[in-house]
Amino acid sequence: MAVTIIKNAKLHVTSEEFVDATSLAIMDHRIVPMDPGLLEDGTAEEIDVKGLHVCPGFIDLLVNGCAGVSFGQTPSIEALEQMRRYLTQHGTTTFVPTLISGPRENYTKAMAAVAEFKEKHPSICPGIHLEGPFISQLHKGFHPSGYIRPLGQPDLDSLRAQKDIIAYMTIAPEVVKAKNIIELLQSKITLSLGHTATSYFEAMQSFKAGVTNVTHLFNGMRPPVGREPGLVGATLQSEKVFASIIADGKHVHPSLVKLAHKILGDRLYIVSDAQPVAGMPKTPQSFIVGSTEVFVDKRGLIDAKGAYAGTSICMMDGVKFLIQSCGFSIDEALLAATYTPARAIGLQDMGRIEGGFIADLVIFDDDFRIQYVVQNGFVKSIAELV
Repeated sequence: MAVTIIKNAKLHVTSEEFVDATSLAIMDHRIVPMDPGLLEDGTAEEIDVKGLHVCPGFIDLLVNGCAGVSFGQTPSIEALEQMRRYLTQHGTTTFVPTLISGPRENYTKAMAAVAEFKEKHPSICPGIHLEGPFISQLHKGFHPSGYIRPLGQPDLDSLRAQKDIIAYMTIAPEVVKAKNIIELLQSKITLSLGHTATSYFEAMQSFKAGVTNVTHLFNGMRPPVGREPGLVGATLQSEKVFASIIADGKHVHPSLVKLAHKILGDRLYIVSDAQPVAGMPKTPQSFIVGSTEVFVDKRGLIDAKGAYAGTSICMMDGVKFLIQSCGFSIDEALLAATYTPARAIGLQDMGRIEGGFIADLVIFDDDFRIQYVVQNGFVKSIAELV
């Protein structure tokens, strides 16, 4: 059986068995603790990383597009493959393609594409993120108004029939009836609150019912005020809910990231919210998502009304932002890009350096430059990936 040894490494986001380790082994696509017995027959491949950092592969739960591809605009297997190649080069070994509110035919095409892609790459894509259309018109962000609508029985039937393709859904609890929320949860569909004007009470009732996640905290929701804490207040008070942050330094001020991390701890994670301009060799002045034109501005990516419309970052950019601007330790930042998002959507054997977990790893230097990416046990230098 082929064995690969990665030695002389600084390991991050590990289980207890790897806390003081400087080496790990990969066997049958899985991580195993280093054992001298693995070297006895002389067939093991040894890779000396000479003090480089090794962490789990990044897990990005919100990717609209990258490398010139918009999944919402062209929901196809070809688009997903192009996204996969770019994301792997930048250390993201697992990603969730996101579909915002749009035409019903986009939904049909997207679900079919993700089903095929997921079957081909089960550890790379756990499913689709449906961000809408069952959201608030008041906090829609750049979602096209004409496609936002309440959840009907045909929608519920369709979602339940395709539950295995859905990694999670973002909904507004004031738009989706409480009984429908319970029905979706009973169908084992992970729900996240976002793009919502929900009250504190409604949010807490949703959490009590079993909603476990919040989509891009502080963005796309009513701001908290003294008499109405809203979703932000409910999230920060909850002891179980996970919440994502768009870690580009534009969507959320570092002070609020620090506050959220102080309260939520290892339940706060980052997403890129990347758009097709991420990774484009020449940045266009604007691009189309759905029926909305998004402009590339010094303030970020914005629509004609000034609403933010995603980012051009990768997950490593988000890790650096947490460390350099928000006071996170390197381990705290890497945790927010790996094991926490895995836990948020129930990925059982990913996101941590632990015996038996899938061997997805990122190997990088002190300047956060990626040198190797390990995907499903296969080691590739960054030069081989480009």
